[in-house]
Amino acid sequence: MFLADYHMHSFPFSPDARDTMLDMARAACNRGMTHICITNHLENCSQTPACPQQFPPMREYEGLLASFNHAKNLMGGSIDMRLGAEVGGPNFSPAEGREIYENPIFDFIIGSIHNLRNSDDFYYMDYHSLNNFNQLIEEYLTEYVDMAKSKLCDVLGHVGYMHKYMARQGVFFDMMDFSDLLTEVFRACVDNGVGIEVNTSSLRDKYGHFVPDRGALELYRDLGGEIITVGSDSHTSTNAGSGVAEAFQLLRELGFKYVALFKAHVPEFIKI
Repeated sequence: MFLADYHMHSFPFSPDARDTMLDMARAACNRGMTHICITNHLENCSQTPACPQQFPPMREYEGLLASFNHAKNLMGGSIDMRLGAEVGGPNFSPAEGREIYENPIFDFIIGSIHNLRNSDDFYYMDYHSLNNFNQLIEEYLTEYVDMAKSKLCDVLGHVGYMHKYMARQGVFFDMMDFSDLLTEVFRACVDNGVGIEVNTSSLRDKYGHFVPDRGALELYRDLGGEIITVGSDSHTSTNAGSGVAEAFQLLRELGFKYVALFKAHVPEFIKI
């Protein structure tokens, strides 16, 4: 059975992670994953006042690669392991985003918007005090349009990232209320050969849905979207592979026939 978790973090390369690459690989394997990609944080492009201590620029690529190869060797082929990165706002700083994307150690890049320009991560926001909620979402989705057009990533990460932090504060919204802009995001993906991920982390949170959710995935499908990955966004071995089988089932229900793996940024479509 084919199950691929293409979004996971490891200590010490993602400072908010708790377990090593080897721990993550073993846990994913035990949960039935056949393929994984380690995608540690790279926030070089979108540093914000609150984030430098939490997500420092990662320049120790040699150490990262050595740690990956060590884990891969110890796993002995029991699971297909690839190395990628989750890059925050590569379109915020295109030169640096291009440098990361072209680094040959990475097979796969997730482009994520964790914050708006010159703003803190959505994690830190007080959603009850927002003056203009619609403007926040519109600016957020516009950044994804720009990112897809920049071609500085292989997939857009967790479109709807703020859902889980809003839900923790008792605030909920429907991304399909912004379907015109979401359509722009997905059309930019299709036109530029960029995919999207189904992020399962919010299943473990109060929000309780995939990000993006069913309605958004149906829109992506209807617009001709085919490149799709699934990721647990796990930061601990306990969560490695969590929700992936459920996401594969949803994709089958929605008529998606393939999930993508990546090698040197080239998608390989595996039937699900």
